[in-house]
Amino acid sequence: MAERLHTPVRSVSFTDDLTVPTLSASTPSERWTPRRVVLLTVGAVLILRLTYLSVPLFPDEAGYSLVAQSWRAGGPNLYGHYFVDRPPLLMGLYRLAYLAGGEESIRLLASGFAVLLVLAAAWAAHETVGRRGIGWAVVVAGALVTTPLLGAQEADGEIFAAPLVMLSVAAILAAVRRRGGPAFGLAVLAGLSGSAAVLVKQNFLDTAVFAAVLLVVSLWQRELTPRAAARLVAGGLTGAAVMAVSALLFVAWSRTGLPTAWSAVFGFRRSALQVITDYSLRAPMIRARDLLRFGALAGLVPLLVLLALEVPRRRLRGSPVAWAVGATLVFECASIAVGGSYWAHYLIQLAPMLALAAGAWAPGTDLLRMACATVVVSALAATAVLPINKPTPHDRQVVGDWLHRIARPGDTATVLFGNADVQASTGMRSPYPHLWTLPMRTLDPRLAHLRAVLAGRRAPTWVVAWAGLNPWHMDPAGHTRRTLVARYRPVAELCGHRIYLRLGVSRHVELPSGSPRC
Repeated sequence: MAERLHTPVRSVSFTDDLTVPTLSASTPSERWTPRRVVLLTVGAVLILRLTYLSVPLFPDEAGYSLVAQSWRAGGPNLYGHYFVDRPPLLMGLYRLAYLAGGEESIRLLASGFAVLLVLAAAWAAHETVGRRGIGWAVVVAGALVTTPLLGAQEADGEIFAAPLVMLSVAAILAAVRRRGGPAFGLAVLAGLSGSAAVLVKQNFLDTAVFAAVLLVVSLWQRELTPRAAARLVAGGLTGAAVMAVSALLFVAWSRTGLPTAWSAVFGFRRSALQVITDYSLRAPMIRARDLLRFGALAGLVPLLVLLALEVPRRRLRGSPVAWAVGATLVFECASIAVGGSYWAHYLIQLAPMLALAAGAWAPGTDLLRMACATVVVSALAATAVLPINKPTPHDRQVVGDWLHRIARPGDTATVLFGNADVQASTGMRSPYPHLWTLPMRTLDPRLAHLRAVLAGRRAPTWVVAWAGLNPWHMDPAGHTRRTLVARYRPVAELCGHRIYLRLGVSRHVELPSGSPRC
């Protein structure tokens, strides 16, 4: 008995016909061959992302860079001295960029991953509907990994995890269309890449959802035999197991223990969400509103809405790929919603499925083509405006660079309550392990650890009080202020931020001449 009832997966479309006519040879659009579109899109992505190289590091980038620079085994946290709630592969990428040298390295690495997403989108579209879907898939993918409206200029976890998801999805689609050894090998690649995405950002379980729905619906619609499906599952699990073993080997090398590693990467998120919900939800709701606004301006929300409207109109009739794309988009939206923080770059998680949807259905639907074109035009417009509105050196750079200039070798500094980009620009190590506010609020809710550091033998040479000394009403009794008064003296106020020097330490403190451009 043949292993497959139909060799290719049925062409995906919301139409009953499930086919989209190809262009005739005489059509002018034939000049835009898939290969040309892919090459032009890759070139545009690289050129547009080059404009981000000179932009100062964002707080997340700066914090990850600091963790990567001080990474060592045997520290109190998973990566050594500093605490970060991110899986090891993301930190490994930052370590690689640090060894390559320069802040630009991480942005260049992110650009390489953006190109990977474009190429993988072309592969996935080709496996789904053939050559006619490649153009729409790659231009949407390219737009979503370049637009500053989604924070694509920041080398955060999403810009690295989304391409791995896209590669995994393409490999799954290719595996479903093939038999024997090639299908198994492609399934292994899908498992490797999909699991790697989770080791970059822990909520990127998109591949597991896509693969599960695709195989179940394919079996239900008799597109796959149980034997072929079992082979694909075995391949995917093999790839995932390789990544799981690699993660366990890293935990063993770090000497922190599996409970500590699990708590840092997964358990912390549950505790952090509780902290967010227990405090005022005003800031997260403002960010959620901004997230929807940026998603609408980027054309992402209209594209999602048009796809959603097709489901009831077709009464849930659809190919296995249509079901898989729809289920994965629902999962991704839920994943973004339950995160609680609602930063704009979270929306990049939707890029692989929207690129695949564009490639699968835009060739036959005018409204979807218009929505895809809106995504592309919006990305080009936003990227063109960014260099024009590039800010002058802001207070974070001014304060950090000034401290870097006057510090002596061996000096340390702590920037109170987050602001990892300021900490990085000082060029000094912080004895306090928390570079972000959420870990501080979760793991040091009464600031007892901070006060112990300020009063201890390894107290920082410099302290920067970026804002008030009672953030989120964590220290209403003023214990932190009293510790500062007892151990430090204010020596400067720059851009409205007070800078303290430890008592008993002498440094030549000279403020910048003129008025600094804060």
